[in-house]
Amino acid sequence: MREVEQSLSLVEQILGRLPAGPIRVDITAPDGPREGMALVEGFRGDILAWLRIGEDGLITRCHLRDPSWFQWPLLEAAIEGNIVADFPLCNKSFNCSYSGHDL
Repeated sequence: MREVEQSLSLVEQILGRLPAGPIRVDITAPDGPREGMALVEGFRGDILAWLRIGEDGLITRCHLRDPSWFQWPLLEAAIEGNIVADFPLCNKSFNCSYSGHDL
């Protein structure tokens, strides 16, 4: 509970120090193709999002990568030669994301 209270206190302090002004503004459409990438830290590792916007302002390419992309091949190497009964233990040791791999 104290950690939550401390976190909320920090949020209040940060919000109190924000400069005055609008919190939302309209953006103009890009005047040509654009690309962008974001990388954030997740509890399994880095999460990547890459996006390409075409001439018409629509998304032409998108790539999302979960940290499990790198871990599934390692899990495969770890279970090679083991008996089937060892798989659940190995699998949970890596804690890969099934849905994250399908991104």
